Amino acid sequence: MKKNFPVVLYPLVLVLTLFLFDKLFFLPIIVENTYSWKKIERKFYELKEDLFEVMLDVSKKDPSKQIGLILGSSRSGEFDSEMLEEFFPNTNSFNFAAPFGPPSFQAYWLERILQTKLPIRYVLIEVDPLLFSKSSIDYSLNGSYDNVYVLEHIDFFRNKTKDPWSTNANGFSIDEAEVYFLKKLFALYKYPLDPTAIKANNKEIEIGFLPGITSGMTGKEHKRAYIEKIKLVNRVKFGALPNEIKFANMDLFLERDAEAMYNQYLRGTTLAPTQVYFFKKMLKLMQGTGIPVIVYFPVVSEALRRRMQTDGLLDHFNSEIRKEIQAVSNVPNSKFYVIDPNTDPNWKCKDFVDSLHLSGACFPNLLPILFPKLIR
Repeated sequence: MKKNFPVVLYPLVLVLTLFLFDKLFFLPIIVENTYSWKKIERKFYELKEDLFEVMLDVSKKDPSKQIGLILGSSRSGEFDSEMLEEFFPNTNSFNFAAPFGPPSFQAYWLERILQTKLPIRYVLIEVDPLLFSKSSIDYSLNGSYDNVYVLEHIDFFRNKTKDPWSTNANGFSIDEAEVYFLKKLFALYKYPLDPTAIKANNKEIEIGFLPGITSGMTGKEHKRAYIEKIKLVNRVKFGALPNEIKFANMDLFLERDAEAMYNQYLRGTTLAPTQVYFFKKMLKLMQGTGIPVIVYFPVVSEALRRRMQTDGLLDHFNSEIRKEIQAVSNVPNSKFYVIDPNTDPNWKCKDFVDSLHLSGACFPNLLPILFPKLIR
């Protein structure tokens, strides 16, 4: 006699089928065709794992050299080992900066690298209100941490307060952890289907400001080539991407860009307690180690700096950062240095590509300020 399939199992079979079907959208060939070629930011995060392997391999081949660590956003992305050789001889500097790289991402890599017991010459930590904003974590939640790290740092009992500096945070919020694991488990949550992206990925892209003139390369081919460039940079420049833009943008553009940046990330919001927690965690990891730690306030355009000062945000942020550093500096053998080129009289070259990014032509002026002799 033929047995009937239990009706109660039909929903379970359907859910399992949909779950397995979703996994098809994790396949690289499908991601390449369905996820916009213009969205390259998360690759900078994902390929830090590749850079980590390069660092281990290079250090194994030449153990006589020390390690320099650069942690921050794209504004620190240009600092490469050759550029810094003058300031830190016999040191390989590895750049783990990523677009809007928040303290949570910085702390993750700092902790992993410290666990390798490699000889660290210095650590650069970039801080500013944008990296501590609630939006800064979005890119890094796409899978840039490992599961155990997130599980170990879920803050189940966070008390809500108006001041993020006094919030008793203890890791990622439950909402942030939920987003992380949803993106780990569900491809269509991580890579939402976008019909316009599918078309754009397979269409030849136009060259710069020349409408109708194509490069002979489709969007997905351009992205594929750029990913290979990042991998090459990991091996040649140890993660740094040279800033090839040498011009300065017009003041009117910088004013508008500063206003847009402020409105998108900082207007009407408080900073994220998650990022405050991970910043404090980095300071505690480095106290008493004898390793110089450079806490760097990145240079921004005067327009954006003025915008962040209007409601006291910037002054309060800088004050809290210095207060936290002072608290850990009292521990013997702690070496913390706060560097703010924005207020340094030796900073003369103030050309910006946009309100956040300094022109590549100004880095020779910036470096001696950022790495003064007392740190070397």
